[in-house]
Amino acid sequence: MTNEPLIVLNALTLRADSSPPAGTRSARPRFNVNRAGEGIEDAATGDRQLALTTQAQLEWEAYDAYWRKTHGPKILHQDGADDTQTALLQVYLQQHRLPAGPCSGAAPPYSAGADAAGLLVRDPAAHDGAHRRPAWDGLAQLGYRNRAELEAFFGSAKYAGKIVPDEAVFLRGFGFHLAEEHVVVQHGDRRRDPIILIKLHTRHAALSRAAFRGHWMAQHAALVRTLPQASGLVRRYAQLVNISETGDRLFDPTGDAIDGVGVYSFANVNDCEDFVAGEAHAALIEDEQAFAADSPFFTALNYVIRDVTG
Repeated sequence: MTNEPLIVLNALTLRADSSPPAGTRSARPRFNVNRAGEGIEDAATGDRQLALTTQAQLEWEAYDAYWRKTHGPKILHQDGADDTQTALLQVYLQQHRLPAGPCSGAAPPYSAGADAAGLLVRDPAAHDGAHRRPAWDGLAQLGYRNRAELEAFFGSAKYAGKIVPDEAVFLRGFGFHLAEEHVVVQHGDRRRDPIILIKLHTRHAALSRAAFRGHWMAQHAALVRTLPQASGLVRRYAQLVNISETGDRLFDPTGDAIDGVGVYSFANVNDCEDFVAGEAHAALIEDEQAFAADSPFFTALNYVIRDVTG
């Protein structure tokens, strides 16, 4: 065992999707592919049917299943005698966004959509607003003992030649950065709690990254520890602190815009909802305004694919 923080590649995911590209939901080059491995958003591509599924109504389901049931085993697969890099992976978590869980765009308490008199409407279809999905569809965390082992994994022939093409099948895009994992609260069994609340912090423009880290890792972490709900509802809270630098081989400007990822773990969805709707979370949001320009959040199901940290 070591007291050194785990070095994590945080990878936010955008699912494969045949809907028209818009803003951040535009495919990375050679991602969101058809059966021939061509990007369906590429102007030169004739076949615009996803390899994942040809039925738009099944795209979310196919993405969710493929990520866990096909891509997950590929990450862990020992690919021949020359594959010495796969064993370097200490922790691999897939955190799939749970649409019915709390998010910053629709946090509890939820509304029944009653009218001004407090009565339910008779024509809900005319009143319900359009669904607003969060910016990301999930988060993968891949943890290593040090930077050298992380870079060896992502520099391997297996990753470049076989994992990246597989990512292109079920992903439209992603954003990633390197991070240190600092555990602030730990009541649960390592990383195995099933429900995760993921907060994505972007610092104020006037703050340096060092100043952001100072407040988030000191005052904010101390506040979380002192809140009663942190003991009663939050099973684990970890701060994944962005340590990427522009000269890194794995530098990604999209993911680097996020200065820190806060990961809260819960035993069930009800505990997560109670926390988000409670006074403790309101106090955390108030403190976040001192160091973050934006802190959107979403709920995810937590799949522990590998954890050998003991």
